Amino acid sequence: MEYGKIICLGLVFVVIVLLIRAKKPLYLAIGGGILASIVLYRVSPGDTVRVLVEETFSSENISVLMSFYLVTFLQKMLEHRDRLSNAQKAFSVLFQNHRVNAAVSSTIIGLLPSAAVMTVCAEMVDQTCGEALDRKEKLFVSCYYRHIPEMFLPTFSAVLLALTINHQNAGLFVLSMLPAVAAAYLLPFFFYLRKVPAGTIQPVNAGEKRENLVSLLRNLWSLIAVVLLIVCFGLTVCQATPIVILAEILLDRFRPKELLSILREAAEPVLLVNIYLVMLFKAMITFTGVVGILPDFFQQFPIPVAVSFALIFFVGSVVSGSQAIVALCLPMAIAAISNGGIALMVFLMSIAWAAMQISPTHVCAFVACQYYGTTLGDLLVKAVPVLLPFCVFVFGYSLLLGLPI
Repeated sequence: MEYGKIICLGLVFVVIVLLIRAKKPLYLAIGGGILASIVLYRVSPGDTVRVLVEETFSSENISVLMSFYLVTFLQKMLEHRDRLSNAQKAFSVLFQNHRVNAAVSSTIIGLLPSAAVMTVCAEMVDQTCGEALDRKEKLFVSCYYRHIPEMFLPTFSAVLLALTINHQNAGLFVLSMLPAVAAAYLLPFFFYLRKVPAGTIQPVNAGEKRENLVSLLRNLWSLIAVVLLIVCFGLTVCQATPIVILAEILLDRFRPKELLSILREAAEPVLLVNIYLVMLFKAMITFTGVVGILPDFFQQFPIPVAVSFALIFFVGSVVSGSQAIVALCLPMAIAAISNGGIALMVFLMSIAWAAMQISPTHVCAFVACQYYGTTLGDLLVKAVPVLLPFCVFVFGYSLLLGLPI
């Protein structure tokens, strides 16, 4: 067992945490983590250059950055026509509850698999919750609810990969995940959203409901269209978004002068640099091989095998992202717990999802922190009280499903 690699991993995260606590910009904190990884793991200059260059020009990295820019461009178009504020008003009338509005609106927008929509979610939560929540609480609420679809929908890469590896039926998995999704949805109400006034319920007749539903669809049709193109036709964000942007230009009659202005507004260099550095950090940690030794490290402790793999999935997702840990460790978990079935899938995927909410490799967290002027440490502090009972619930629920321990 290479304990040195585990210790170095802990030191890398200490460097990131210390830089964040010192109020350094996020790009410096992640840059410090990359540098610490190179030094502590003694990565040679040649390997360092090779990893960084390969990641810089990798199709995944380019796709992430292009997706972010394109969705940001679409978001700016919506802002120029007041689409988001109008959608927020429609949400308020339809749900008649500020708490539900903050959660559901973020979840619906979160169906679009791009970090750029995090800004849209943050803006909606900000407007809905007002002064009832502080910046750190609104940071958590918007970031958390935006990612609930990623827990169980097979339109997201980690879930699709897990279903493929385990040869599980997608419909059975989605149905089995619903209690875990419900628990994830309700927990923040007890910790944070209860502070938000529910709002005065006003009688709304069928005509008004229909009118606001039409308004909601009219103002968010472009985001819905991107999701449908991705889900129904298998397009990527980079393929679907330009089609919708072109339709938006024609339907809303954007002038060339407006489009030039939006081109400049959509290029947010700080956010793009943050995203780029997160990708480099993940690539460097993966290169060190530390993720590959996590199974042996945790399996030496006298705890049930299923719990050992839950710890592997949690730590691995925090370190390298859920997709990487699913690809690396799910086959091992299936082999070690051959009778785990759907219960094992529900348990491990829920744990991986929970870990992603506090992972420094999670691009959306940086976008949300940038919007609210907060730090990843603030997100961690607000997330832990919700994630701990969620993990306990998932463990109990998985036992009911038949998880062998």
